[in-house]
Amino acid sequence: MIRDYLDIDSHWGILAYYDATPSDFSQLGPILREFGCPEQEIEKAWHTLHRPNKAFVWNAPWTRMSVMVVSPVTHPAQFLNSFMHETDHLQDAILSYYRVPQGTEDAAYLQGYIGQIAYDAILPLLCP
Repeated sequence: MIRDYLDIDSHWGILAYYDATPSDFSQLGPILREFGCPEQEIEKAWHTLHRPNKAFVWNAPWTRMSVMVVSPVTHPAQFLNSFMHETDHLQDAILSYYRVPQGTEDAAYLQGYIGQIAYDAILPLLCP
């Protein structure tokens, strides 16, 4: 499992876990609980890690934190798909919290910034 912490200019934090497997869930479950994730959602997350090419995000706006988890993928393009999909959910939560409208330049810059600060950690999954 690849662990990363993405700091959005000290306004929001993202705990990111890439290539996470069911055996990693002993670490991930307590983290999700710590951020207030309901047991039903934690169970869904556990099942997600049992399938390739799946991912999930838990947003905890009251802490200005999110947890993103991507299961193992079958192809680098599939990782990019999962990463971008979950980045959209992250962006939605952050923009909503700060009351920034969707479809604005600020929203577009946020999505690009998340990709930029994740680059070093995700590069091995994009270019194995």
